Amino acid sequence: VLCTTATLAWGINLPAHTVVVKGTDIYNPEKGKMVDLSILDVQQIFGRAGRPQFDSSGEANLITNHAALNRYLDKLIRAVPIESTFIKQLADHLNAEIVGGTVTNLSEGVTWLSYTYLYVRMLKNPLAYGISADKKADDPMLRGRLLELIKDAATTLSREKMVSFDPRSGNLSMTTLGRVAAHYYIQAESVATFNEAMSIKPNPTDADLLRMISSANEFENLRVRQEEQSELDDLQSSCPLPLEGPVNDAATKTYVLLQAFISRKRPKGFTLISDTNYIASNASRVARAIFEMCVQANSKAGMALKLLRFAKSIDNQFWWFQTPLRHFESELGVNIIKVIESRHHSGRETGYDSLASTLSLLDMTPEEVGQLCRSKKAIGTKVKRFVGMIPKPLVECKVQPVTTDVFRFFVELRPDFEWQSRWHGGAVFFFIWVEDSQSGKIYHQEQVMFTKKGYPD
Repeated sequence: VLCTTATLAWGINLPAHTVVVKGTDIYNPEKGKMVDLSILDVQQIFGRAGRPQFDSSGEANLITNHAALNRYLDKLIRAVPIESTFIKQLADHLNAEIVGGTVTNLSEGVTWLSYTYLYVRMLKNPLAYGISADKKADDPMLRGRLLELIKDAATTLSREKMVSFDPRSGNLSMTTLGRVAAHYYIQAESVATFNEAMSIKPNPTDADLLRMISSANEFENLRVRQEEQSELDDLQSSCPLPLEGPVNDAATKTYVLLQAFISRKRPKGFTLISDTNYIASNASRVARAIFEMCVQANSKAGMALKLLRFAKSIDNQFWWFQTPLRHFESELGVNIIKVIESRHHSGRETGYDSLASTLSLLDMTPEEVGQLCRSKKAIGTKVKRFVGMIPKPLVECKVQPVTTDVFRFFVELRPDFEWQSRWHGGAVFFFIWVEDSQSGKIYHQEQVMFTKKGYPD
């Protein structure tokens, strides 16, 4: 007897004589509720029973509730064609095609759309897609309807500054915002939300930026349940960035669970655990997308830095105001980490730099570090060694005036840390930019990569 999840039914060739599907209710974090197991999954699992090359017969059993029984019988006995839902995400897919260079005008967009399953089903069942019999008779190939869909999607993208659209010529070209959205798979509705939030608060606080991330359309299907309220209130009380008001919608729930994830506070409820995992798998992508938008805008250096800190905090599961030695918590132990952090308060006070504070340990002797950690000299030596592994570049910059308005920068960067493949992998990346400290304008930005191969011995 083999007990397994539905994933195994899709993964490998596993024939069996008898298959039992025990229960058909599964939790879908994207929809924020329990849903029926897909009929495609059921048929795939049933297909394991009685494979002709392995067995002469097979048995398939489905255990479900009375409410779902008729739905499954209907789908298994009277199978109906699968209709397309491509129209709901047409704008996002069109943006990706424009960024990729496949579509450069409305005509090419219509041609591209005619290759999709949506077009196949529109021809077969036009009524399901709002096309009357008269329209189908006037335009048998539905080219007019395809053009209408492409125009609507292009207008939406143009309104959110994701593409440049000329209605007269029908030409389409990508913008920086559209390229970033396509690269990070950000929905057009989320881009509209970010644009609105940035226009309302051009100089947002950390809490404002976290609210912006939490309000992304990617999290709109999360649900706040009555049985979760008590645990959400407990998690809310320990959030470093306080929430003004109760947890009563998807955005506020994401706001609290994302902070709990960064702080490594695991919820106990099954649905909260599932929602936290869903938020954690998407939040870093959303934060980096907004970061790229700010950097490419060349006028939001402060906001870009804060968003990059958020993205790194989500990836590493600790806050930027905590010591970077938390990267090595498995080696140093949580007690030593807490003692080092106790040199200062929570790190939230103005002017505190957790990285500079940690690097200052290199100026101390192993004995002093050991005393600081309330331990022996050997521990001090170990701590100093891991401090030396914290990725940091040595930057040398020379500025040469060319004219009264033009300056030439000579920047040299070298890795200034001990490279260990276990912690650093094959490459380490840094962002470097030149900004105006008064206006926040970014004059130049690029990403720098240090590789193990090029690391000086």
